[in-house]
Amino acid sequence: MSKRKKEELEGYDFYDDIDELDRASDAKAKANANKSRASRKRRTNTKRVTFPLALLISFLIIFIVGFSAYVVFRVDVIEYEGNTHYSDEEMSDFLFEGKTPNSLIYFLFGNTNIEIPFIQKYDVEIKWPNKFYVTVYEKPIIGYVKYMGSYMYFDKDGIVVESSTELIDSVPEVQGLEYSSIVLNKKIEVADESIFDKILELAQGFDKYDLDVDSIFFDSEGNIYVYIGSVKVAMGNTDDYSERLFELKQLYSKLNGLSGTLYLNEFDGSSDTIIFKKDN
Repeated sequence: MSKRKKEELEGYDFYDDIDELDRASDAKAKANANKSRASRKRRTNTKRVTFPLALLISFLIIFIVGFSAYVVFRVDVIEYEGNTHYSDEEMSDFLFEGKTPNSLIYFLFGNTNIEIPFIQKYDVEIKWPNKFYVTVYEKPIIGYVKYMGSYMYFDKDGIVVESSTELIDSVPEVQGLEYSSIVLNKKIEVADESIFDKILELAQGFDKYDLDVDSIFFDSEGNIYVYIGSVKVAMGNTDDYSERLFELKQLYSKLNGLSGTLYLNEFDGSSDTIIFKKDN
């Protein structure tokens, strides 16, 4: 193979041998490859260092945000309104499982439809960031009957709104009603439905005059008897019990410790028509 003299012209290399030219090309290619590998290695090392750091920073940011949300939205005050059957502490046990709630978490994920015995519904109003106002709507119970080992509580329309083994002292037992069966959320089937109007009137009178009545009894002729401790009060059968309830309030404190029957069934506004008979 002929030799050519190597010359340099304006920065370009000329080779007098083709093999030498190939070797130079190979050397440049290897050098470029080495540079590329070195560059990739540096990038890989940079990623190895950067990824754990970025992950740590992300966790740190999440922790700070979460902790701040816990502290800022931690509920300090819960005010209840309308609950007479349950205390504030008992309501908190039902709604928040006795724990201190977080207003943000409750707003996003809270269960707002918890079923609570004797409670018709409730509304939780959030006063941001850390206060709850809870309005409780209790079921309007006016009496109960004993049925198959349970207390069946009913409202003014005679609809059974709650079945429970829990006895509420402030709600009177109603005796003497004739029915074949009782079904929850259904009206008690009785021959004379106006009987529930009378029970409602009596229940409202008991509440108005703060009378602690144990039970109400209806006899076969529709006459009403109210039991207060060891005293049976004959209320009779009338369309308006307001005067008799008012008179019962006047005599209420005098019945303490007595045992017998107080007759208000003939009361016409005169004290002469009031009779009390002691038990033998």
